[in-house]
Amino acid sequence: MVLIYVSIGLAMLLFVRAILFRQDPRLAARLAWVGSGRSRTVAPSVSLLGRLGRTRLAKRLGWGPELGRRWELAGRPASLEAWQGIRVAGGLVGLIFGLLLGALTPSALALAPIACGVGIRVPEMILSRKARVRQGAIGAHIPDLVEALVATTAAGLSPMMAFQRSSEVIGGPLGHELVRTARQVDLGLPWRAGLEQLAHRTDVPSIHRLVVALSRSHRLGTPLASTLRTVAHELREERRVRAEELARRAPVRMLFPLVFLILPAFLLLTVGPVVLATIRSLH
Repeated sequence: MVLIYVSIGLAMLLFVRAILFRQDPRLAARLAWVGSGRSRTVAPSVSLLGRLGRTRLAKRLGWGPELGRRWELAGRPASLEAWQGIRVAGGLVGLIFGLLLGALTPSALALAPIACGVGIRVPEMILSRKARVRQGAIGAHIPDLVEALVATTAAGLSPMMAFQRSSEVIGGPLGHELVRTARQVDLGLPWRAGLEQLAHRTDVPSIHRLVVALSRSHRLGTPLASTLRTVAHELREERRVRAEELARRAPVRMLFPLVFLILPAFLLLTVGPVVLATIRSLH
């Protein structure tokens, strides 16, 4: 029975290797001809994962709009095919792990489907975390963007020119999104539509508020500098309230390490010697 499960595990490993390292002479010739010019180099691991993500197994696994939205919020790392390949590879690794574990303990064979599902789910969780981290980084630089817009508009620049100048100063994911919006506007997209697409791509409440304020100011004809100062004041107040809320949560979050990590060590160092001395005196 053990040999059967080991054989199944080796067969699954050979199957994954055959998919990843499969070579098609005609496809290789076409890629060599296309890549003879200037092209962006792709890491071999990403290329292999992309190849795995284009298999029939990956297509059956599916890629819903929710995962596509997470991928967009995460800044489009790698490609959809690469992330689909990561999901397939994770599922296969989990299945192989479950089969090998079942070879050692037959009762654990029922965990193979669960391990496969966990292997598929882990890349989705990583992508969601990358999206949250990127949104947090964008939201942290929104006050800097507003201050730069206040300075540029007070100097007499138009809203879109102010955004273009600010994109040169602001770095990180927000600066990348601003540069992308400026390029879209240069290609003929209206600046209000570009800002709306920026708010949709990032899905950060601060950017939504800024876009709404700019659109209202443009529609009503109010001074843009005063509108931006109001938005900057609101963002500062919101950041202060959020900092106070996090400060109130700090004692609750410190309770777990205090009770389960610090307190046992403290008792071991203080009460332990007294207990040992008492035991020795009784003997």
